[in-house]
Amino acid sequence: MAWKRAFIVLLSINLLIVVAALIVWNTLPTKSQTWNGTAPKGIGQQLTVEVQIGQDAINAYLSYAIAHDEEVGKILGSADVQFDRNWNCDFGIRLLGRIVPFHLVLTPEVTSGNLVLHVDSASMSFFPIPNSILFSVLERAHTPDWVETNPNQDDVGIDFSKRPQRPFGIRVLNYSDTTKKLALQLTISPQAVLSGNQ
Repeated sequence: MAWKRAFIVLLSINLLIVVAALIVWNTLPTKSQTWNGTAPKGIGQQLTVEVQIGQDAINAYLSYAIAHDEEVGKILGSADVQFDRNWNCDFGIRLLGRIVPFHLVLTPEVTSGNLVLHVDSASMSFFPIPNSILFSVLERAHTPDWVETNPNQDDVGIDFSKRPQRPFGIRVLNYSDTTKKLALQLTISPQAVLSGNQ
Protein backbone atom coordinates (compact mmCIF):
# COMPACT_ATOMS: atom_id res chain seq x y z
CA MET A 1 0.00 0.00 0.00
CA ALA A 2 2.94 2.32 0.69
CA TRP A 3 4.21 2.04 -2.86
CA LYS A 4 0.77 3.07 -4.16
CA ARG A 5 0.89 6.34 -2.24
CA ALA A 6 4.40 7.02 -3.47
CA PHE A 7 3.28 6.25 -7.01
CA ILE A 8 0.45 8.80 -6.80
CA VAL A 9 2.76 11.59 -5.64
CA LEU A 10 5.33 10.80 -8.32
CA LEU A 11 2.62 10.48 -10.97
CA SER A 12 1.41 14.02 -10.34
CA ILE A 13 4.99 15.29 -10.68
CA ASN A 14 5.73 13.32 -13.83
CA LEU A 15 2.48 14.37 -15.46
CA LEU A 16 3.75 17.92 -15.71
CA ILE A 17 6.78 16.64 -17.61
CA VAL A 18 4.79 14.37 -19.93
CA VAL A 19 2.22 17.02 -20.87
CA ALA A 20 4.98 19.50 -21.69
CA ALA A 21 6.71 16.91 -23.86
CA LEU A 22 3.49 16.16 -25.75
CA ILE A 23 2.88 19.84 -26.44
CA VAL A 24 6.40 20.29 -27.79
CA TRP A 25 6.26 17.08 -29.82
CA ASN A 26 3.10 18.25 -31.59
CA THR A 27 4.82 21.49 -32.63
CA LEU A 28 7.76 19.72 -34.30
CA PRO A 29 7.84 19.39 -38.11
CA THR A 30 6.41 16.18 -39.53
CA LYS A 31 8.21 13.71 -41.78
CA SER A 32 6.09 14.76 -44.77
CA GLN A 33 7.53 18.28 -44.69
CA THR A 34 10.33 18.65 -47.22
CA TRP A 35 13.88 19.68 -46.46
CA ASN A 36 15.84 21.53 -49.13
CA GLY A 37 19.16 20.06 -48.03
CA THR A 38 20.61 23.17 -46.41
CA ALA A 39 21.15 23.08 -42.70
CA PRO A 40 19.33 25.78 -40.77
CA LYS A 41 21.40 28.28 -38.84
CA GLY A 42 22.47 27.05 -35.45
CA ILE A 43 21.89 23.35 -36.26
CA GLY A 44 24.45 22.43 -33.62
CA GLN A 45 22.77 24.59 -31.02
CA GLN A 46 20.07 23.60 -28.60
CA LEU A 47 16.50 24.55 -29.53
CA THR A 48 14.46 26.05 -26.72
CA VAL A 49 10.70 26.23 -26.48
CA GLU A 50 8.61 27.78 -23.74
CA VAL A 51 5.31 26.15 -22.85
CA GLN A 52 2.66 26.94 -20.28
CA ILE A 53 0.74 24.10 -18.72
CA GLY A 54 -2.49 24.45 -16.82
CA GLN A 55 -4.70 22.13 -14.84
CA ASP A 56 -6.92 21.30 -17.82
CA ALA A 57 -4.02 19.76 -19.73
CA ILE A 58 -2.95 17.77 -16.67
CA ASN A 59 -6.48 16.53 -15.99
CA ALA A 60 -7.00 15.57 -19.64
CA TYR A 61 -3.81 13.53 -19.54
CA LEU A 62 -4.81 11.90 -16.25
CA SER A 63 -8.19 10.89 -17.68
CA TYR A 64 -6.51 9.44 -20.76
CA ALA A 65 -3.92 7.55 -18.69
CA ILE A 66 -6.56 6.04 -16.40
CA ALA A 67 -8.65 4.88 -19.38
CA HIS A 68 -5.82 3.63 -21.61
CA ASP A 69 -2.86 2.64 -19.43
CA GLU A 70 -3.57 -0.68 -17.76
CA GLU A 71 -1.00 -0.15 -14.97
CA VAL A 72 -2.36 3.29 -14.10
CA GLY A 73 -5.95 2.03 -14.28
CA LYS A 74 -5.14 -0.71 -11.77
CA ILE A 75 -4.14 1.90 -9.21
CA LEU A 76 -6.25 4.96 -10.03
CA GLY A 77 -9.99 5.14 -10.51
CA SER A 78 -10.07 8.92 -10.83
CA ALA A 79 -7.80 11.94 -10.64
CA ASP A 80 -8.25 15.69 -10.53
CA VAL A 81 -5.65 18.42 -10.02
CA GLN A 82 -6.65 22.02 -9.27
CA PHE A 83 -4.10 24.82 -9.58
CA ASP A 84 -4.33 27.81 -7.27
CA ARG A 85 -1.97 29.25 -4.68
CA ASN A 86 -1.73 25.61 -3.63
CA TRP A 87 -2.19 22.55 -5.83
CA ASN A 88 -5.10 20.42 -4.67
CA CYS A 89 -4.73 16.86 -5.92
CA ASP A 90 -7.64 14.44 -5.55
CA PHE A 91 -7.12 10.81 -6.48
CA GLY A 92 -9.37 7.79 -6.26
CA ILE A 93 -7.04 4.92 -5.34
CA ARG A 94 -8.16 1.36 -6.03
CA LEU A 95 -7.75 -0.54 -2.79
CA LEU A 96 -9.23 -3.98 -2.05
CA GLY A 97 -11.88 -3.64 -4.75
CA ARG A 98 -12.96 -0.17 -3.66
CA ILE A 99 -11.99 3.34 -4.69
CA VAL A 100 -10.62 5.25 -1.71
CA PRO A 101 -10.22 9.05 -1.89
CA PHE A 102 -6.69 10.39 -1.44
CA HIS A 103 -6.22 14.16 -1.13
CA LEU A 104 -2.88 15.92 -1.32
CA VAL A 105 -2.25 19.68 -0.95
CA LEU A 106 1.06 20.95 -2.34
CA THR A 107 2.59 24.42 -2.42
CA PRO A 108 4.86 24.82 -5.47
CA GLU A 109 8.03 26.89 -5.39
CA VAL A 110 10.35 27.47 -8.33
CA THR A 111 14.04 27.66 -7.40
CA SER A 112 16.85 27.97 -9.98
CA GLY A 113 14.85 26.22 -12.69
CA ASN A 114 13.78 23.41 -10.39
CA LEU A 115 10.53 22.70 -8.59
CA VAL A 116 10.04 22.25 -4.88
CA LEU A 117 6.67 20.85 -3.79
CA HIS A 118 5.93 21.52 -0.15
CA VAL A 119 3.48 18.99 1.26
CA ASP A 120 0.91 20.98 3.22
CA SER A 121 -1.37 18.05 3.98
CA ALA A 122 -2.39 14.57 2.93
CA SER A 123 -5.45 12.54 3.76
CA MET A 124 -7.03 9.24 2.81
CA SER A 125 -10.77 8.72 3.19
CA PHE A 126 -10.86 12.05 5.00
CA PHE A 127 -8.43 10.77 7.65
CA PRO A 128 -5.29 12.90 7.86
CA ILE A 129 -1.98 11.24 7.07
CA PRO A 130 0.88 12.78 9.03
CA ASN A 131 3.66 14.08 6.81
CA SER A 132 6.15 11.93 8.72
CA ILE A 133 4.33 8.79 7.54
CA LEU A 134 3.96 10.08 3.98
CA PHE A 135 7.68 10.91 3.76
CA SER A 136 8.58 7.57 5.30
CA VAL A 137 6.75 5.93 2.39
CA LEU A 138 8.36 8.26 -0.15
CA GLU A 139 11.86 7.58 1.18
CA ARG A 140 11.35 3.84 0.71
CA ALA A 141 9.95 4.27 -2.79
CA HIS A 142 12.21 3.78 -5.79
CA THR A 143 12.39 7.31 -7.12
CA PRO A 144 14.78 8.69 -9.73
CA ASP A 145 17.87 10.38 -8.33
CA TRP A 146 16.54 13.76 -9.54
CA VAL A 147 13.55 13.51 -7.17
CA GLU A 148 14.66 14.21 -3.62
CA THR A 149 12.70 14.19 -0.39
CA ASN A 150 13.41 16.51 2.51
CA PRO A 151 11.28 15.27 5.42
CA ASN A 152 12.64 17.94 7.76
CA GLN A 153 11.07 20.63 5.55
CA ASP A 154 8.14 18.48 4.24
CA ASP A 155 9.43 19.07 0.69
CA VAL A 156 9.75 17.00 -2.44
CA GLY A 157 12.41 18.52 -4.68
CA ILE A 158 12.55 17.92 -8.41
CA ASP A 159 16.02 18.77 -9.68
CA PHE A 160 15.55 18.93 -13.45
CA SER A 161 19.27 19.59 -13.98
CA LYS A 162 19.97 16.01 -12.77
CA ARG A 163 17.25 14.57 -15.02
CA PRO A 164 18.45 13.03 -18.32
CA GLN A 165 18.58 15.83 -20.89
CA ARG A 166 17.71 13.67 -23.90
CA PRO A 167 15.50 13.82 -25.79
CA PHE A 168 14.76 17.12 -24.01
CA GLY A 169 15.80 19.04 -20.93
CA ILE A 170 13.40 20.88 -18.65
CA ARG A 171 13.79 24.11 -16.73
CA VAL A 172 10.90 25.53 -14.71
CA LEU A 173 10.53 29.25 -15.34
CA ASN A 174 7.73 30.11 -12.96
CA TYR A 175 4.31 29.25 -11.61
CA SER A 176 1.61 31.93 -11.55
CA ASP A 177 -1.33 31.47 -9.21
CA THR A 178 -3.00 34.33 -11.11
CA THR A 179 -2.99 32.59 -14.49
CA LYS A 180 -2.82 29.15 -12.82
CA LYS A 181 -0.14 28.07 -15.28
CA LEU A 182 3.24 26.45 -14.90
CA ALA A 183 5.78 27.86 -17.39
CA LEU A 184 8.50 25.51 -18.59
CA GLN A 185 11.46 25.91 -20.90
CA LEU A 186 12.21 22.78 -22.90
CA THR A 187 15.62 22.37 -24.50
CA ILE A 188 15.80 19.98 -27.41
CA SER A 189 18.91 18.93 -29.27
CA PRO A 190 18.48 18.83 -33.08
CA GLN A 191 20.19 15.43 -33.12
CA ALA A 192 17.50 13.98 -30.83
CA VAL A 193 14.75 15.31 -33.12
CA LEU A 194 16.41 14.11 -36.32
CA SER A 195 17.22 10.67 -34.94
CA GLY A 196 13.58 10.31 -33.85
CA ASN A 197 12.35 10.94 -37.41
CA GLN A 198 14.49 8.21 -38.98
